[in-house]
Amino acid sequence: MNTPYKVLFVCRHNSTRSQIAEALTNKMAHGRVVAKSAGPEPLPVPKEVAGWVSQLLGGDIKPESKSLDDIALEPFDTIITLCDKSHDALPELPTDQQHIRWDFHHADNTEDLKHMEIEISERLNLMLQAKGLI
Repeated sequence: MNTPYKVLFVCRHNSTRSQIAEALTNKMAHGRVVAKSAGPEPLPVPKEVAGWVSQLLGGDIKPESKSLDDIALEPFDTIITLCDKSHDALPELPTDQQHIRWDFHHADNTEDLKHMEIEISERLNLMLQAKGLI
């Protein structure tokens, strides 16, 4: 059995952008990729975001914010930061990990969440196709 490709999404509070990116990746990659998310200053996931993520994954998940410290020892093939503050808070990255910077503004309403989901999905699709993972 092949080891799945591992992606970490980092956003300052791990409450919106990174939660959506983690859910989309795990849904799109059908087990070929394992996505996780974390943040340097985690906050509780807002109810509307939790509902959005649950809907993306078929209603079977309750996302929880995680600290970078919670996953510090896990190896990842690619780390993607989703906001400037998360990029600046990252420790020095190992040279064998790819680091990608995708900056998104915070989603303030449902329309922003829809737009963010579409944009993240498009970027993920391109990245995963380029790596031969979907």
